[in-house]
Amino acid sequence: MSQIAFKFRQIVQRMWFLPAAFSLLAVLTLLIAFGLARLIPDGLPFTLSSEAVESILTVLASSMLTVAVFALSTIVSALASASSQTTPRAVPLIVGDRSAQTSISVFIGAFLFSIVGIIGLSAGIYSEASRLLLFAVTLGVVVLVVAALIRWIGQISAIGRVGETVSRAGEAAEKAFRTVPGKGLLGCRELAGDPSGDPIFSRKTGYVQHIDIGRLQDHADENDLLITITSRPGAYAAPDRPLVLVAGTVDEALAEKLAGAFTVGSARTFDSDPRFGLIVLAEIAGKAMSPGINDPGTAIAVIGTLVRVLTERPEEDSELKYERVLVAPLDPHDLMADAFRPIARDGAGSIEVILRMIAGLKTLARCRPELEHAAKGMIKDAVERGTAAMSAKSDKAALKAAAVME
Repeated sequence: MSQIAFKFRQIVQRMWFLPAAFSLLAVLTLLIAFGLARLIPDGLPFTLSSEAVESILTVLASSMLTVAVFALSTIVSALASASSQTTPRAVPLIVGDRSAQTSISVFIGAFLFSIVGIIGLSAGIYSEASRLLLFAVTLGVVVLVVAALIRWIGQISAIGRVGETVSRAGEAAEKAFRTVPGKGLLGCRELAGDPSGDPIFSRKTGYVQHIDIGRLQDHADENDLLITITSRPGAYAAPDRPLVLVAGTVDEALAEKLAGAFTVGSARTFDSDPRFGLIVLAEIAGKAMSPGINDPGTAIAVIGTLVRVLTERPEEDSELKYERVLVAPLDPHDLMADAFRPIARDGAGSIEVILRMIAGLKTLARCRPELEHAAKGMIKDAVERGTAAMSAKSDKAALKAAAVME
């Protein structure tokens, strides 16, 4: 993905984008209806008065304003609930929910359509043919609103709930692993050994959200360079932390261009950062195991989601797209630490949670050979934490028995 495409995708996922697009579409629909009405001859066999059409639009405008405010308040409540019961890092998943955005956009668009239509009728700019066409479009808007309301009724029962948030976080992690499959080489050459070259540092402080690797490849081809990426998406970037190491001659202008291929923001994103999805899931499990909530069932559900995401992780894409760009593969120990260490720490005193985690880690060790060593190490860590936290001899015995690999 190019940098422009990434930034456009971020804009599209913002909460305001779809409502703004639907509002613009509503205004364009009225303008098109007014223009097409000029092609229809006057003297139609039946007509509609301005008052009849205006009364329908008035009812639609008043009801849509109420519904839109209610829908937005529901979204705000869902965001507050997700932030307090799961983790604030999961809030963008709810904000970016396309189905919820579509419903709210229909309500706001219908409201604006009605307001602009009422203004046009009050100003007397619609002829008999225009009023008839406006009435037909209004009926279509009513049908669209009814469908959006029915869909919204189904959505408000799930949006912001813990189970739904876990599901969305799991989907975000799966999508990120599809974007960064296998070892996570991003289409580059795999780095073997220690990286070398002159460092190019970040011009901003924050997190790497996206890398335009095609741009790096183009600069490497033009200037006969070999570039090693040292800051993957999700890495913390600062003026003293190199983004890349470059083998070759690099002047200040070229260094600026290479640094410009990295999009650095204030927060991590899910798009090309599969580790962030694992971290968010682990945070949800950790919050569930806090004394104030004490919900081991949610932690167990998160463990099941983590095991599924890691087990079904796509294999490596063998296609080499960027031969002059090197990157180190994802470290299996980092994946295990991101996903399971917080759960092992916060759930050490819960035998149910630790047993379920050990069973999941065994599955990963058997089904994913590249994760076997890291999974076994995490099992050992979980047993040590559980043994230290549990007081019942039966729990400790069950823990040690579960840790034995077949």
